[in-house]
Amino acid sequence: MANRIVINFVTQAKMFFRSPGSVFWTVAFPVLLILLFGAIFSGSGTSTYSLHVQDLDDTEASRAFIQSMADTKVLNIVEVDPNASAGQYIQDNSISSFLIIPKGFANAYAPEPLRQNATIELRLDSSSSSSQAVSTAVNAVVQGTNLALANGTMVIQTDYQSISTNSEFNYIDFFLPGVIGLTAMTTTVNWMVGLQTRYRENGIFKKLATTPITHSEWLVSLIMWQIITVFISVGIILVVGIVAFDVHLTLDPVSIAIIILTSAMFSALGLIIARFVKEEETAGAAAGAITFPMMFLAGSFFPLESMPAYLQAIAKVLPLTYVNNGLRDAMIYANTSGALFNLAILAVLTVVFMAVGVAISTWKQD
Repeated sequence: MANRIVINFVTQAKMFFRSPGSVFWTVAFPVLLILLFGAIFSGSGTSTYSLHVQDLDDTEASRAFIQSMADTKVLNIVEVDPNASAGQYIQDNSISSFLIIPKGFANAYAPEPLRQNATIELRLDSSSSSSQAVSTAVNAVVQGTNLALANGTMVIQTDYQSISTNSEFNYIDFFLPGVIGLTAMTTTVNWMVGLQTRYRENGIFKKLATTPITHSEWLVSLIMWQIITVFISVGIILVVGIVAFDVHLTLDPVSIAIIILTSAMFSALGLIIARFVKEEETAGAAAGAITFPMMFLAGSFFPLESMPAYLQAIAKVLPLTYVNNGLRDAMIYANTSGALFNLAILAVLTVVFMAVGVAISTWKQD
């Protein structure tokens, strides 16, 4: 039995390295994800939004207010000719954020009882994703100015701290466990579905049926190789993360166990999917129909809390959700009990998927 498993394991290894597509999904795909999302969210750049400002007052007070907005480092101030028509300027230049400082604005800075209220006009394109950020930045400057003019005192202040016990963690550290889970899923499901359909269509299963190897031995050898390929991906992911973004993740026994169970679980899921795929040409589409929704609904890229309630309910029945949660509990939060809880769920799902996969799979031609 052990000899048959080893022979098929070696065979799968040779087939893997002869398949450019398999190598891509295992090596290149996770690296591209890390580099892309890391460049966007690692904090190496600054997020700024253009705000076009028309200063109709043109006084020292209005210029100081404009400088205060520029000092936020969030707003890139673009000054507009006071004589220009605001509506025509917005239309001609497709502006999404436009601020008008009215004439007489400086009167708001005058001492009492000469002080007069001033209202600035902020025009925003509500369909633009930057409108909320621009509005928040402008309001912050307005509130700060009002507080200063009223001689107010900052009684309550906010001290921002990291929720992680390790202050060195950043977004890319939180993102990498999701990439590991996502890669484990896509690698194993795509490989298993493609292999099964190809073998069935080419008549290889008919020949395997005449050999001593059993379905269980076949599945064990495949899972063993998929575990190896997943850990190849994990190693590459961590190396790229450390070199490119100075990540601080480490593999502990619980996270290693989660990765092993994830590989076995999704390999068995691929076996189940392949049972209902008749042609090799449709294998990729069938695998994608299962993995693609999980890619976005299981918290790999976006936090579950940001999703509508009904999508959060769907996420709770997706296996990848427990993979992502378990890896983050183990690798980020140092939450051993939470990681073990997710590990237990994955263990149950793995046993169920493997039992179903072995029960419904057949090497006979349909």
